[in-house]
Amino acid sequence: EHRHAPILELSGVSHEYGSGTPWALNALRDISFTLHEGDGLLIHGDNGSGKSTLAWIMAGLTVPTTGTCVLDNRVVSEQVGAVAIQFQAARLQLMRSRVDLEVGSAGGFSPDDHARVTEALVAVGLDAELAKRPIDQLSGGQMRRVVLAGLLARSPRVLILDEPLAGLDAASQRDLVQLLAHRRRTTNLTVVVISHDFAGLEELCPRTLHLHDGRLEPAAV
Repeated sequence: EHRHAPILELSGVSHEYGSGTPWALNALRDISFTLHEGDGLLIHGDNGSGKSTLAWIMAGLTVPTTGTCVLDNRVVSEQVGAVAIQFQAARLQLMRSRVDLEVGSAGGFSPDDHARVTEALVAVGLDAELAKRPIDQLSGGQMRRVVLAGLLARSPRVLILDEPLAGLDAASQRDLVQLLAHRRRTTNLTVVVISHDFAGLEELCPRTLHLHDGRLEPAAV
């Protein structure tokens, strides 16, 4: 089934907050799965199911209490940045005052390189004329795309999106999904979407894992 090499592998990942204290909380229990290059995976679960903790572990930002998460056979927490993550609150991820400064900074190139700024914006369906726009004049959907432009410009091994469709209107949701699905098909980008929602994500994520109470449930056939 998989023509492509394994890229991210989780083995027996569990995570506990506040270990050794009376209020220790098991967020994840014994999670194992493999992502292959070019996969589109939806991790579906309700609030409190452990989705965001799992996203942080996959991005190398949180080291699991037990088990391993490896990217290209190396522990992912030793190569932060190789897995790009878009947080739910896009505004919190935008550090610069203007679109071109943000995209250059996040993408790892000079904001004066207008060709690269334009290329990054066009790649996420934004008009090149937005380059000089102050971040605070953007709509929520535009902010989300600017974050994405910077992340994609780094050519990450894996892109994780936490609730990417929240707060977008139906047309923007469809556009974003199509754009990412096209990118996945044409460049073999590996995409993981973390969401409590299914609707409209099939094209981007042919594969779904269900997370319930910190455990993976077998997908209903």
